[in-house]
Parts: sequence; C-alpha cells; structure tokens
Amino acid sequence: MGQSDVAELLKEFYSNEPPDLAAITDLNRRHFRFLLPNGRFFKIKDVVRSAGDLQRWLLQLRPLDVYYSTSTYLNPTSVAPRPKKATDHWGAGNIILGNDIAFDLDRQPLSLLNLERGRKDAVRLLEMMTGRGYLLKYAAFSGSKGFHLVFDDPDDSIEEDPRLREGAIIEKRKALVGEIAAEGIEIDASVTVDTRRIIRLPGTINSKTGYCCRLLSNDQLRSPVASWIDDVPSIEGHRKIPRFAWKAPLKRKAVPREEEKGCGYTTFITSSVLGTKGRHAVLISLPKGTIDSAVRRLRAVQREFDLTDIYLFELPRSFQAVCLKTVQRNRYQKILDSARSPSAGQLRNYQRVSLRMGPLVDQEMRVLEPPAQFITYLECSSEARNSNFVSRGHIAFLRKHGLAPLEYPRMHGREEFKLVDAEIRL
Repeated sequence: MGQSDVAELLKEFYSNEPPDLAAITDLNRRHFRFLLPNGRFFKIKDVVRSAGDLQRWLLQLRPLDVYYSTSTYLNPTSVAPRPKKATDHWGAGNIILGNDIAFDLDRQPLSLLNLERGRKDAVRLLEMMTGRGYLLKYAAFSGSKGFHLVFDDPDDSIEEDPRLREGAIIEKRKALVGEIAAEGIEIDASVTVDTRRIIRLPGTINSKTGYCCRLLSNDQLRSPVASWIDDVPSIEGHRKIPRFAWKAPLKRKAVPREEEKGCGYTTFITSSVLGTKGRHAVLISLPKGTIDSAVRRLRAVQREFDLTDIYLFELPRSFQAVCLKTVQRNRYQKILDSARSPSAGQLRNYQRVSLRMGPLVDQEMRVLEPPAQFITYLECSSEARNSNFVSRGHIAFLRKHGLAPLEYPRMHGREEFKLVDAEIRL
C-alpha cells in the first residue's frame, strides 16, 4: 500500500473518528507531536484546547503516529530539550509544571498470547498502584504490542525552582520503578522516569499495525483480549494479530453417501507425547459455562498438581485447556478426576485423551462450528516452568497454528504430534 493510500485511509479515519481527549487533563498545557509520512517529527505550534483543534491538524497532515507529553509545560508550544548545565537558560518551554505517572507494558513479538500476558501484568500493576492510593486517569490498548496505564501524581508539593522540581519528579519515578520491578512486573522504565517523554495519544492510529490506540474500561482491561480485540477500530489493510488459527477446510470432491447425512467431521489433538513411553500432555475438556468458573477449576488443579502454564481455548459447547507438562497415565487420571473433566472417562476407556481443536464441518466441508479460539492463559510460577518437563510435540502443534507458547527449558518427546480426524453425529 502506497503512502498516498495510507494518507487517504488516515484522513477518512480521522474525519469519522475525532480523538476523545476527555482522559487527558490540562490539555492546553500538553505538547503534541506527529510522525509524518516522510519520517520526520512535527511539533504542533498551536495550543491544543479541544478535540476539534487537534482534528484539524490530523486532517491537514495525516500523520502516521500521534503523541502527547506526559508532562504539562508553562509553554507547551516551545518545548525544548532539558538544559544540560545548571547555568543554562530555562525558557518557558523548558519549565515543567507537573508530570503524569505513565507506564508502558509491551510484550514482544506481537501475538494474542503476548497481549494477554501484557494485559495480566497491567491488571497487576493497576491493583498495586490503586492499593497505594494512586488514581488511574486511563488505561489503553496501545494499538500494537501492549498497554498504557496513566495515573495522577497525588504528591501536590511543588518545588519552586523548576530545575529542582523536575529533578525531584525523576527521583520519585526511579524509586517507584524499583518497587514495581520488585513485584516482577515488566514495564518500559524509561517511559515512567523520563519527564520529557511523549506517549501515543488514545484515539489515534498506530502505524505499526493499523489499529487504534484505544481507551479501555475497567471491565475490558480485566477481560481476555480475545473478547474485545476485534472491536478495536482500525484502518483498511491493518496487520493481523497472530493467534491460534486453523486453515480453512478444502471442499470434498466426492459425492456424500446417503448414510453420511447428519454427520459432521472435525480434528482432534491427542494427549500422547510421541517419542516417550506412556507420557501425556495434560489436555482437559470442561463443559461450557462462564470463563471465570473454568479458570477457577483449572487454577485449583494447577496448584494441586504443580502444572505449568495452561492455555485456555473456547468452542461453542466446551472449553479446551492445553497444559504442556508431561505426566504418566495414572497421574493424568488423577488430574482429570480432580478437575471433574469429561476427559476423565475418555482416558480411562481409551488410554489417551483427544481434544477437539479443529472446525466442525459437514459433508460439503461447510463450517458448522469454528475451530477452538484462544482466550487466555493461566500463568504458573517460574519454578514450575523451569523444573517440569513439557511436550516438545505439543509446543510444535501450537506453533504450527500460530500460537507461540512461552519458553520452557526442559522437554520430552519428538517435535511431532498426533492429530485424529473423526466423524461425529450432529
């Protein structure tokens, strides 16, 4: 797609979607900067007082990316780099009045699983910060690999000297970053500490993906990314976020037999770890209910049996859980019985579990039900991830279908997996 095409798409988007600036406090004290199609940054020289002011600039310049300052300035239209020497002159564009506490949580590379990892850390960070009395201004999906959380700084003490004021803010942010690191939450520390930082403006397009940087409600932030990601505004030709996917089934050439009417066809992954003697990956099917109830049940067996990360998928009539940890059959049976999974009877009768992951199709290969859709994952401790063996073959299965799992140091079996195509009654 050429630059002119992108420019027209951006013009159309911003004509219909003026940015919602309600979450940005002290708007007329903020500095705004555009990344233009020629690769250069452009500083807005006007004071932006409303969404209409900014929309006019967006339609005129059609920037690839739009940023605003986390700090408020005495004169936001003449912002300059921080003077290096104490004796240097500090003009109005160098005087910072205040600074938001901004966090950037990115997980690379871009994938639905990594977005889910970032979302979970964002929730942990939100709970940590609000528990300490910080007020959330907004949470946003960045439009690419992560999330932004922006908080108000409750410290209303103002240092009169602008040099000392900015230095005091930086020292406070460094201390806060250290406390967050101690909690095991990964953030881009430079975004939080740098008082001269600019971050992506909510309501604007992220050129890396074509998705909009979108404000999230508390319910959305606490819900799996898969439940809202397809509703995020985007421009035509936007990048596809890698997720678990199944190739579209091919049309059958043969004329269906009369007795095949009322049957459907689908594909299962088996629990068998190829290249081992009797070991299984922990595959668990659960009846359809709420996601919360499925997560609670899986969390219980994860704790009881020291399971590794559990990847949760959804079908129209069931939840399918894939844990890569390898276990012997007797141990597997105890896990399934404890989870009260219908898979328990399958293992007892057939010595293995087969989990439906493919689409359900009829005789003409028309899709009746979609394949399993990845929802979220239940993270294990780093000790469990590093000490347990996982199935190399089931990792290959997830990767083949677009879901790159987390890294595991100890593996069992060959890099192969067993699929079973089956006919089922409709």
